[in-house]
Amino acid sequence: MGFKLILVAAFLVGCATAQNYRICIPTTSTQICQNLDNIGSQVICERVETKVDCAIKIARGAADIGIFSEEEIVLLGHQQPSEHRVVASIRDVSRPEPFAFEAVAVVPFNHTGGLEGLRGGKYCHPGFDQNEQRWSPRVLKAFELAVARTDRCPDSSTDRKTAEELEVDTLSKFFTSACRPGPWSANTTVDNDLRNRYPSLCSLCGENANCSRYTLDMGVTVAGIQNTNRHIQALECLRSNNNGTVAYVAWQHVREFFTIRNPQDATSFALICEDGSLRVLTTEVLTSATAPCSFVKQPWSTIVASSSTAAAVQASMREWWPNGANPGGNSWQSVLFNAVIGGANARLTFEDGIPTTQNYTSNVRNFTTITGSSSCIPARRWCTISAQEHNKCTWIRSAAYTLGIEPAISCQQRSNIFECLTDIRDNTADFTVTPSNYGYLSRQHYRLSSVKLVQNSRSNPLAFTRVAALLRESSTQSITRFENLRGKKACFPEFGGISYVAFVRAAHERGVISSSECDYGRAVGEFLDSACAPGALDNSHALTESNYNATNLCSLCKSSVSVAGGNDFTCAYDETNMFYGNNGSILCLADPNSDIAFVELQNIESHLRTAGLQQTDVRMLCRNNTLAASTGVTVDQNCLLAYVVDSEVLARRNDPLLNSLNTMLDSLEMHFGYSAANGAQLINLEMYSPFDGISDLLFKDTAIGLSEPSSESTSEPIKNYNELFQHLESCTGSAAPLPGLATRSFVSFITLIVTSLVVRFVMN
Repeated sequence: MGFKLILVAAFLVGCATAQNYRICIPTTSTQICQNLDNIGSQVICERVETKVDCAIKIARGAADIGIFSEEEIVLLGHQQPSEHRVVASIRDVSRPEPFAFEAVAVVPFNHTGGLEGLRGGKYCHPGFDQNEQRWSPRVLKAFELAVARTDRCPDSSTDRKTAEELEVDTLSKFFTSACRPGPWSANTTVDNDLRNRYPSLCSLCGENANCSRYTLDMGVTVAGIQNTNRHIQALECLRSNNNGTVAYVAWQHVREFFTIRNPQDATSFALICEDGSLRVLTTEVLTSATAPCSFVKQPWSTIVASSSTAAAVQASMREWWPNGANPGGNSWQSVLFNAVIGGANARLTFEDGIPTTQNYTSNVRNFTTITGSSSCIPARRWCTISAQEHNKCTWIRSAAYTLGIEPAISCQQRSNIFECLTDIRDNTADFTVTPSNYGYLSRQHYRLSSVKLVQNSRSNPLAFTRVAALLRESSTQSITRFENLRGKKACFPEFGGISYVAFVRAAHERGVISSSECDYGRAVGEFLDSACAPGALDNSHALTESNYNATNLCSLCKSSVSVAGGNDFTCAYDETNMFYGNNGSILCLADPNSDIAFVELQNIESHLRTAGLQQTDVRMLCRNNTLAASTGVTVDQNCLLAYVVDSEVLARRNDPLLNSLNTMLDSLEMHFGYSAANGAQLINLEMYSPFDGISDLLFKDTAIGLSEPSSESTSEPIKNYNELFQHLESCTGSAAPLPGLATRSFVSFITLIVTSLVVRFVMN
């Protein structure tokens, strides 16, 4: 019996030793996984779209190991404080510091008055486009928040203002002059406006600097010091000619500047601490790897494991990399180290006690939770329509807050898009992302307007909304023009939807529906004999305060369930109406009683097959009032009734905080958009990509960016989309351009298109 127990124990130990750990690898990386498989590694690739997906998988036990950047581990400390364990930190062999960086403030040694004593002084900043240090907006602004309290503006009106404007205005009142180079806003128009209005914050940058860089005379080049480094330049801004009162920079560059470049000046300066005390830059202070005080301490990037496997993972890694370095050679351990940890300069420091992410970060980056934070502009409320969307929203919210994007976001879930539109109208939510199908309803019934339009890649024409008029081929003997549709029977996916509005616009162009009629229910109902336009009798779809009896707009609709007595009348705008949606409209067209269907062309071939129709059974009625030359659904784009954007971001019309929402969306795109998904991304979260394995959450996966809803856009789908609502605007005077924000340039759009051709995700 004892021998059997020994055998069992030996077997279990052998299994544990041979355990394969699931490590997160981006879906775009294939070579690394093939190499690891070929050489018999102890790790298995777990494919993930982003690092956030990796964190979610580790938390639920679907993955064992993930590598997270400095800001990502801070995010996990807030979002998943106890679901993971930090196995090791990843450091640079050339830097013995215990932190990835420390952000400090340097002042003259004789400064008095603490932080308040900086009021009216001169301020030198490394810039908002510096990339040598991986500083997030929160880090870049941490000193400003502490001294000028940029999160408080009780005497300022927030109407029509952005968070950046309120912040810059506060700074200009605190400091008399500064150099704060780089973009102050992700929105180019807002950024240029702020630079023009607040020149004092650029006055120390040097001649012809345009606030984009320093142009100071840096003197001779000193070995070991890069005169082009922004932190070094900010320190020179402080030092030269008594030009500055305070410089906010990285501690490692303070040490370089005052030990190598200007050692004679070191004791003439000091660090100012958050409590207002000073630490003179003596030789002893400068030789320390750790600053005596700092405004931000950043943890190193990390290797994280699931709570259940963390101890075993760390024990295995100590065997794989006993010195914390790449062992070299062609072993799988070397291949794995190079692929996910770093090159020759990377070193692992195994964490004693294997702390949770919260314990690892709380003593280093312990800023206020999002619910307890203060801000000049209240959080913008994002309305979602499913638990999965809500989950993605909460991650975007936490990631944005971790980076310091303003204003903050709050997420709230509703059951469907109409509840979201109602909440925004009633000021219990602020914005949502909706398909363009609801563009007319949202503007007319819910009094909303577009904050952003969603851009798609031109290389994927199916990503845009394309609306066509499909005639039964048997009906073309009597219907060859729009005029012939009078008194006929038509099928629409939804009342007030994009296909419905595209028909109304075409009918206006042909003069068969009077442009003086603003009641689109009456206009279509009196023109046609009957139709199926699901939702025509529902309050959520009411286009006007109309007294028109729209029953004939649902008389063709059929219930998907049998009804006692044979009355299958329905006007429902869901699947209980078998003629609802684009697939339902094709089923409606297949009914011998119907003549024409106005539908979106996405998946049209599949819808035809489901309805038992061949492509030879249908022919398009073109917008130019002619029949397509041949049957089928493959036609020239000019035959379409509409070729428009796929979706948009909607908010309350005339909301006084629209501008702040607009620039917040620009900031989200800068950090989490399509072009941001690369190795330089601070937090690898992609708001346009699948999330947790689910597609089309918040945004369609085909999205590549956001654009201003300007009528002057050079993008054809945007221009077409705006034209769809021109008649509505003439009826209601509802055009609501965002004041102060101009259209993004054509170059920006081309950049998005080019970006769509590159790899979406590279693991840090």
